[in-house]
Amino acid sequence: MTESIKNVYVILHNVQSASKTSETAQVVYGLGFPNFVVSKAEGSAAQAGVPDANRLAIRMKQNFMTLPDLKDALEILAIDHALLVVSPVLTKERADIKQLSESINSGKRVGLVLSGSNSSFSRKEMDLGECKSLDARVDIGPSGTAAIILYAISSSYQGKIEEK
Repeated sequence: MTESIKNVYVILHNVQSASKTSETAQVVYGLGFPNFVVSKAEGSAAQAGVPDANRLAIRMKQNFMTLPDLKDALEILAIDHALLVVSPVLTKERADIKQLSESINSGKRVGLVLSGSNSSFSRKEMDLGECKSLDARVDIGPSGTAAIILYAISSSYQGKIEEK
């Protein structure tokens, strides 16, 4: 993969589940993306999920950060393009991997924001970025969503590497 994936930040927001936190970290790092951020961790996510994700990041020599709020994450990381992936029942607009890859290739700092909550994002949070969904019947959760989008992004880079 190219250097530009260093500008991709996967942000898991408003999570209360330790397993969602750990599983999403495994997907992010396992697919070769170096930056995983948790914003607004509560309950078992804060107690066990964040420490597990941190241990995994250290073992894999990757970056991990936890912040109190989504707005903080977007500001501190200087995100240029925030894609909030919402449930397919909330929007008819689908995520465009080609457009996302173009943003990444242009050097923009891209935030792929996933909801750790069953209630998705608040209206105020949705105003912080572009809201799109996967082409699925129902919300498949943050780790599944991350897996599909990150794999598609990495596959688009693999094609470019093989063409050269």
